[in-house]
Amino acid sequence: MFRIINSQSIIIYWRSLSPQTRRFVFAVAVLSLAFSKSLYGLVQLALNIELHSHIILIPVVSVYFAWIKKDTLPAASPPRKALAIAPGLAAAALLICSWTTGNFEAAEDALALTTLAYVLLIITAALFLNGPNTLKKQLFSLWFLIFLVPMPLVIQDWVNTFFQYTSAEVSHQMVKSANIPIFRPHPLTFELSTIEIYVAPSCSGIRSSLVLLITSIVAGELFLQSKWKRWLLVFFIIPLAIARNGFRIFTISYLCVNVGPHMIGHWIHHKGGPFFFGLSLIPFFALLYWLWKKEKKQPVAAVKD
Repeated sequence: MFRIINSQSIIIYWRSLSPQTRRFVFAVAVLSLAFSKSLYGLVQLALNIELHSHIILIPVVSVYFAWIKKDTLPAASPPRKALAIAPGLAAAALLICSWTTGNFEAAEDALALTTLAYVLLIITAALFLNGPNTLKKQLFSLWFLIFLVPMPLVIQDWVNTFFQYTSAEVSHQMVKSANIPIFRPHPLTFELSTIEIYVAPSCSGIRSSLVLLITSIVAGELFLQSKWKRWLLVFFIIPLAIARNGFRIFTISYLCVNVGPHMIGHWIHHKGGPFFFGLSLIPFFALLYWLWKKEKKQPVAAVKD
């Protein structure tokens, strides 16, 4: 009985959707079937490589934001189909590049091309089938799908290098401020009284920084109306991630000097990521709360940029 009622509810809801929305859902289903091999590889990548584990949740978040805005959608308007040309051509170019390149150095690189093409084709379908008013309401759900695309190796290297050097600089300043004797023969190497510490690529905290970035975007969409406040929350992630990494390196350095060099093998070094990530959430949510409270005190007209 429950299954019958449930299926009937789904049918009733499906019929209540506008023809444009039904066609778009059908187009996404067809695209997903056409890209099923790449999407299967994407799921396997997310399940096996920690950096990409967030990918599993991206469609869920995107659908959720589309769902909560369904009752505020404006009346259907004619689509501006010409806008679909650019993302459609870009998707075609990416697919041709993927087919002609052949073997890739890593799975991330191959899947980045096909997944980006898939996302662009979804955007193409949205532009082709929906009017501008509907698209404006569902813009976040569409562009958020970009986080489905796995980070290519070259971008991973850039991000790792950036956070390596900036985190090393911050931790160096912290160590000096604590009056700990330190010699720095290389930007990434610290010579302390008891041990030499090298800031490796694994110290960059790239995964936790990416999670913080996605969290800031979702939180901004949920709790903030002002665009500049949303951007402020997003860009705050960069110094926050650098400070978190620097503090972690400083903590390990401090323990190695004041407790013993064996602390380099302590859990706080090898498995302390979640702990320091949790610490970074304190200033993050403090800023979010402050921005939210400022909006609550403002008139509604002043909040809308």
